[in-house]
Amino acid sequence: MERRSVPFVDVPAMMQVHGEAVENALAEVVRSGMFINGPKVLELEERLADFVGVKRAVACGSGTDAQQLILMALDIGPGDEVLVPDFTFIATAEAVANVGATPVMVDVDPHTFTMDPAAARAAMTPRVKAIAPVSLFGQPAAMDVFESLAEEFGVHCIEDAAQSLGARLGDRYSCSFGTAGWTSFYPSKPLGGIGDGGMVFTDDEELAERMKLIREHGQVGRHEHSVLGMNSRLDALQAAALLVKLDKFPREVELRRELAARYDGALDDVVRTPLMAPGRFSSYAQYTIRLADAATRENFCDYLSDAGVPTALHYPRPVQSQESLQRVIARRVPAPVTRELCDTVISLPLSAYMVREDQDRVIEAVHAWAEATNPAAAAAR
Repeated sequence: MERRSVPFVDVPAMMQVHGEAVENALAEVVRSGMFINGPKVLELEERLADFVGVKRAVACGSGTDAQQLILMALDIGPGDEVLVPDFTFIATAEAVANVGATPVMVDVDPHTFTMDPAAARAAMTPRVKAIAPVSLFGQPAAMDVFESLAEEFGVHCIEDAAQSLGARLGDRYSCSFGTAGWTSFYPSKPLGGIGDGGMVFTDDEELAERMKLIREHGQVGRHEHSVLGMNSRLDALQAAALLVKLDKFPREVELRRELAARYDGALDDVVRTPLMAPGRFSSYAQYTIRLADAATRENFCDYLSDAGVPTALHYPRPVQSQESLQRVIARRVPAPVTRELCDTVISLPLSAYMVREDQDRVIEAVHAWAEATNPAAAAAR
């Protein structure tokens, strides 16, 4: 009998843990008839603000919307520049372009894959109004450094924490840095929902109120709209599901970290495993390794696929190369590390409830690949 493939993210295992409680929570919302905003959304905002360690959290329809809400509330728009990393998902730059501002893609650190503070400093101009580092694959960016850089230049620091809720830099949680931070509840994220959703975090009460206004068409009263806004509310059904999962979220982060540590120990002599900068604690949205070059990575992917082990490319091309952004890019800065990473990184299966047998299969497949491609090196280990 053919063996099943290892799931990249084991959603069925997750639902075995949460399924019944989620179903009951959803049924409660259906019976209440309160599908937009309401007590579940308010409770989620309050509990997550407390978890992250900030005064306010504002729920919205998606992670991308969350970043756009921040930019709109800060009046960042045409004529303004926002520094974003070149190695990440397009949404970080896309949100900037969608408010009429100009994204400037800068290079990343070769070890952590997060925005390089030196590259950000070099890209500064009087037009820059914000720095938006991405805490990538679950590891916080150098947010303390970016906070200082933002203060030095008089700009905003916005953390894209779509992949890093639950991660820490020292004693501070991801999403608690700078003017504001935001995260995503897309199902594959560390705290994933049953659809789209997002949350903004800030200590600025006035900014939080402005974002709440913007997320509902700028409405201050029935048929009264004081500012241009958008429609980006978190459904109560999503909030109910997330509240159930939030109860076990700290433990799930630890489970991800335990699985990642097991990968580290088993694979460190075969591939370049993730490097955590001092004082950074990842929530491991992805377990991302580096290989020698693009050809090696292609061979690696094919070999593991044949063994029933899926992989994922995050991200195979620089953000600034995307066709949709060409009309808004006003200036380019060198990003050689990004180009190298786009050719060499690959993500392995990992999720909180990944079973030991599946992880063993991944480890065995990686070792088998190494032996098949370089027997002499494998024998020397």
